[in-house]
Formats: sequence, structure tokens, C-alpha cells
Amino acid sequence: MVIVIYLFVILFSVTQSAGAKLFNRHSSDAVVFNAVKALSALVPFALMAAFGFTFHLPTLFYGTLYGVCLCLSMLAGYKALTLGPMALTSMLCAFSVLIPLAWGVAVMHERMTLLQSIALVLLLASIVLINLRGIRAKASTTPKNHRAWLLFIGITFLCNGICSILQKQHQSAYPGSYSREFMLFAMLFCSVIFSAIAIFNGKPKRFSAVKGKRYGVISGVANGLASFFTLILAGFENASVLFPLVSAGTILGALLCGRLLFREKLSLNHYFALALGILAAVFLKL
Repeated sequence: MVIVIYLFVILFSVTQSAGAKLFNRHSSDAVVFNAVKALSALVPFALMAAFGFTFHLPTLFYGTLYGVCLCLSMLAGYKALTLGPMALTSMLCAFSVLIPLAWGVAVMHERMTLLQSIALVLLLASIVLINLRGIRAKASTTPKNHRAWLLFIGITFLCNGICSILQKQHQSAYPGSYSREFMLFAMLFCSVIFSAIAIFNGKPKRFSAVKGKRYGVISGVANGLASFFTLILAGFENASVLFPLVSAGTILGALLCGRLLFREKLSLNHYFALALGILAAVFLKL
């Protein structure tokens, strides 16, 4: 059953990325995309809440804080991508997996085996290899505003890590409980914020003209379900295993999706990254 949930997390994580890529083929309007994505992510949890919602004050706190961090991550991540090279930005943000891992070991006293330590090194090497060509191509390019770029990278990195910690801490405190409520509060907060941003920027006037909104819906639903199943896993899996394993699986899934769905050509460094990612996933579960 645990393996099935892991596969769901990876499937929905890759689906949300594919939805974003398909949306960008039709429009580059990030405000509309994030508003559609947040509202779409809210829908399945609103439906779940209609059948057995339980108000739980600590979950309201955890879920809202998760929503705050998720909003900041999405906004800062977008700004970082507009200011600096995509490959280097993506790689640095992907290293946020180190935050919940360090939290699990230092705060929750989780023990890492030798194989898990080796798996972490392999995972980090895989992240670097995936972005190697882009990093080389942009190595001599200075971001438009280097300090601002680093600031947005730092915000995205920190918020992604805190999101993972919040999921783990909530399920450690209330194992197997209030998962739907957690995601409802989180997605409700994101929906309000991004809808307000869209209204403030005058997007409703052009909303109907933006094409490809259906891909924003797909990305939003997939994002919500990926977070929901990750939250379920956090109830019975160590943070030092869960988040690196999800990261490794998502890397592999994204590469395969790019090759099969978008006909992207894989270079030699991508094949090495696939091999290292597979080894990392195996070692994490041994």
C-alpha cells in the first residue's frame, strides 16, 4: 500500500508539471495560471469536506501556515525564474529536500543508515546532472539582478522545506487524521490570495481570453492530490526517507514524461541522472 501511495505522489507531481508546461504553450500569464491552479486544487478538498468535515483548530493553524509558505514559494519561484537561468534556479530550489531531511535527523532523531546517506549523495548528484547543460550554458550569464535573484531563490528554498516539515509535524502529532482538513485550509488560503492578486492586477477582464486554462485546472488538481498523498505518507514514514524518495521519483518521472509526452531528447547527462536517481530510490528503501 505504501508503494502505491508513493506512486500516486510521483504521478500527480509529474502531472502538475506537465500541466504547467502545456499551459505555457498557450499563455505566459502566470497570475491567471496560479489563480486557476489554486482554485482547482481547492475543489477536490471542498468536495471531501462536504462528506464528513471536522473542524480542528491545530489543523487550521498547520494548514494555513502551509498555504502561506506555498504561496510564497510559488510567487518567489516565478520571480527567480524571470531573473535568472532556469536550470540553475531549478537545481538550487530542488536542494530544498535537505531541509526536511536535516529536520528529521536533528529534531525528530531519525537515524540515517549508510545506504540512505549514499542515496542522498546520489540524489544530489542526479539533480546536478539533470541541469548540467543549462548550468554550463548560463555559467557566464549574470542574472538581471543578482541579489534579488538570490533572495527569491532563498525564499523558495526555505518555503519548500518548511512546507515539507509542516506536513511531517502535523501527521506526527495527529497520525492518519485531519488530512482532508489540512489540505482544505491550505488550498483555501492559496485560492483567496491568488484570486485577490488576479483581481488587483485587473486579470478578470482578460481571464476569458487566456487560452489553455484547462491545463491550469489539471495542474491544480494534481498539485492538491500530490500534497494530500504526501501528507498521508508523512504519517508513517521518516522525513529523512520520505522527501528524498519523493524527490528522486519525481526526477525520474519528469524525465520520462518529457521524453515520452513532449518528445524531449535526453542527453548523456540525463541518462546518468536517471541511473543515479534509480539507485538513490533503491538505496533509500533498503
